[in-house]
Amino acid sequence: MVKSHVEESLGANPGDAALNPADSVAMGVPAARAPRLLETPRARAFRALLHPPFRLLFAAFLVNQTGFWISHVSLQGLMAFLSDSDATQQGRLFFAMFIPAFVLAPLAGVAADRFDRKRIVLGCHLGVAVVTGGLAGVVVAGEATPLLLQAFGFGLGVCFAFAGPANMALAANAVPEGDLSSAVSLQSTANNLTRVLGPAFAAPLLATGRYEIAFVVFAVAALIAAGLTARMRPRPFEPDAEEGGIFARLRAGLQHARERRPALPALLTVAWVSLFGVSHVALTPIFALEILGDANWFAWIVVATGIGAMAGALTSGYQLATPTLRRAAMQSIAFGSLLVGFALSETPAIALGLQVLVGYFYFAVMTDLQRLIQEIVGEQQRGRVMSLFPVAWGGIVPFGGLGMGYAAAAFGTPRTIAGGGLLVVLFAIALAWLAPRFGGLPAEGPGEQA
Repeated sequence: MVKSHVEESLGANPGDAALNPADSVAMGVPAARAPRLLETPRARAFRALLHPPFRLLFAAFLVNQTGFWISHVSLQGLMAFLSDSDATQQGRLFFAMFIPAFVLAPLAGVAADRFDRKRIVLGCHLGVAVVTGGLAGVVVAGEATPLLLQAFGFGLGVCFAFAGPANMALAANAVPEGDLSSAVSLQSTANNLTRVLGPAFAAPLLATGRYEIAFVVFAVAALIAAGLTARMRPRPFEPDAEEGGIFARLRAGLQHARERRPALPALLTVAWVSLFGVSHVALTPIFALEILGDANWFAWIVVATGIGAMAGALTSGYQLATPTLRRAAMQSIAFGSLLVGFALSETPAIALGLQVLVGYFYFAVMTDLQRLIQEIVGEQQRGRVMSLFPVAWGGIVPFGGLGMGYAAAAFGTPRTIAGGGLLVVLFAIALAWLAPRFGGLPAEGPGEQA
C-alpha cells in the first residue's frame, strides 16, 4: 500500500502515538504559521483548534453538550415536580442514567479500539435524538411518570456509555500528540461552557413547566452534532491484530493501565471524588427548595458550578507543568472543603459563590487527571484504558447519587453533602502523602506498547 505524506510522517503505523508536532505540513498547519502560533501559553491552550478534524469535533461537542445540559437540568426539574421533591427518586434517576457507564463503558472501550470510532460517535448521537424525541412525546401526551423518566434516562445512559470512550479516542486521532493536552482541555472547557449556557437557557423552561421543549432541543442538537461529526476526516487508526475475544481485550486494557504508572491511582482518585463529591448534584434540586427556599435556584446553582468549572478546565490547559497526582490531591482538598462550605450555606449569594469555586476545583482535578492518563497510555489501548475514565467518573455516580438520596432522606440534605465533602478531603490528604510512592511512567514512554 502506498503511504501518504501523513502516514510517512507517522511511521509504519498511523495509529501509533508518534506524531511529530514539528512537522507542520503533516499536521495540516502552514509551516510559516506553526512556530509563531505555538509560542505563548495562550496559544498552547488553543492550538488543537488549528486542526480541521478537531474543529469539527469541537463544534459537534459544543452543540451536543448545550442540548444535553438543557435537557439534563429539565429532566431533574421534571422529576422533582412529579415526585414532590423526593430525594430518593432523584437518586434513582441518577442511578438509571449513569449505571450504563459503569456496566457498559469497558465494552465500549473495546469497541473504540476495534471498530470505526467516528461511526460509534455518529450512532450515539442518533440514538440520543431518538430517545429524547420519545421523551418529549411522552411529556406532551401527559404520560410522564417517575418510572418512565428513569427508563428514558437509562436509554440516554446507554448512548453516553458508548459515546464517551469513542469520543475521547477520536479526539486523540484529530490532533497530533503534542496538541493532545490542548484538545482535552478544550473539550473540558466546552463541556463547562455549555454547563453555563444550557441551564441558563433551561431556567425559563423550568419556571414555566415547558419541559418538552428542552427535550426537543436536545434531539435537534444531537442531529446537528451528528452532521458535523460525519464531515470529520480524522487521522487513520489501525487496530492491532490482537488475539482473543472481548474479555481478553479487556484484560489487556487493564494490564496496560497497571503498567502505565500512575494510571490506576489516578482512576481511583476520579472514582472517589465522583462517589462522594460530584454525586451531590443529585441533591441540588432538593437543596434549592429546602435550604434556599425556591426550587428555581437549582438551575442557577448549575450555572454557577459551570462558570467555575469552565475556568478550572481552561486553566488546566494553560499549565506548562506535567499533571501530577500530588497536584490533583491538593486541588481535591480545596474541592472537598468548599463543598462542606456550600452544604452549610443558607443564602443564595453565598451558595452560588461557593459553587463557582466548587466547580473550579472539581474540573481542575478531573481535567488534570484525564490529561495525565491520556498522556501515558499507548495508542492501541487508548480506547480501553480511557473507557475506565467514564467508569470511574460517571459509572460511580449512580451509586453515589442513590446513596446520597437515601442518606439525605435519613439525615438531611446539608449533612449528606457536607459528609461527602469531608470524605473527599480525607482521601485527598492520604493521596498527597502517598503520591510519591506510586511512581511514574515506565522508561519506554507513552507511545510504545507495554
